[in-house]
Amino acid sequence: MTTRAVHLEVAHSLTTQACLMAIRRFVCRRGKPLEFYSDNGTNFQAASKAIVQRIEVESQDEFTDSRTRWNFNPPSAPHMGGVWERLVRSVKAALTVLNDGRKITDEVLLTTIAEAEDLINSRPLTYVGLEPGTEGALTPNHFVRGVGAISEEHSVPPTSEAEALRDRYKRSQRLADKLWARWVSEYLPSINQRTKWLSESPPLVCGDLVYITDEAVRKSWIRGIVTDVYPGADGRIRQAMVETSKGKFRRPVTRLAVLEVQEGKSGAAEEPHQSYGRGCVGTAPYHLSTAQPSRNMRSTPDETTPVIDQP
Repeated sequence: MTTRAVHLEVAHSLTTQACLMAIRRFVCRRGKPLEFYSDNGTNFQAASKAIVQRIEVESQDEFTDSRTRWNFNPPSAPHMGGVWERLVRSVKAALTVLNDGRKITDEVLLTTIAEAEDLINSRPLTYVGLEPGTEGALTPNHFVRGVGAISEEHSVPPTSEAEALRDRYKRSQRLADKLWARWVSEYLPSINQRTKWLSESPPLVCGDLVYITDEAVRKSWIRGIVTDVYPGADGRIRQAMVETSKGKFRRPVTRLAVLEVQEGKSGAAEEPHQSYGRGCVGTAPYHLSTAQPSRNMRSTPDETTPVIDQP
């Protein structure tokens, strides 16, 4: 739950047996889980009973662990699984790239699913310094397999079937690129909404630690710090200047993700922000716009002065 690493399995049906085999594949690769969390799907309900029976009848060490528990969400309460449902929802939306009207072979499907798992588990969890040569941020992949990103360099075997293999391989990589672009568009808005229910999220301010994402470059997470913000005509922050180890970049807020670990920072609201320049929060007792910018608004960003809340 802490890292929210993702493991994806392809189940060929919604039967109990398909669910059990998917769990078994997970156990073989990742180890024996102590707890399951799921909704009240009939296949999950039946699988939980089958696991309990198998533990009781057969060797306790063969399938899972004798302490394994299965926890179900209350009926009609999907929000109770919000810790994991957010990533599940974004994965489902991103995988719509597979529906391109062409027949998908098992080989391409499994490769794309594996690429999806690696992409999602490459998202940064921590902040590190901006200095050149600094090691990258920790990701779920570090905890799952002990290392971060894998090499993007691949070779095609020089055989008589190389061209056929290359075509299938290229298609799986194109799907992975589409998956990355779709997942970024689904994931970034969800982590930028840092307050619950209908309350509005605070806008970007100078000093916020963010990641710049690029839909064109797979697994691109450039970290930086906000040094300037630019409200639009409505007073909402539309753009920001971000300082990174590679220089300063001006980006729209829809391409900036505030580092998730900042959510638990205590006392941040009372601490004055350093003044970096025009449009930034200084030590004076005023704030910028109090509303989170909408991704669907079409107003053109400008460089007006900050909107000051009247006391």
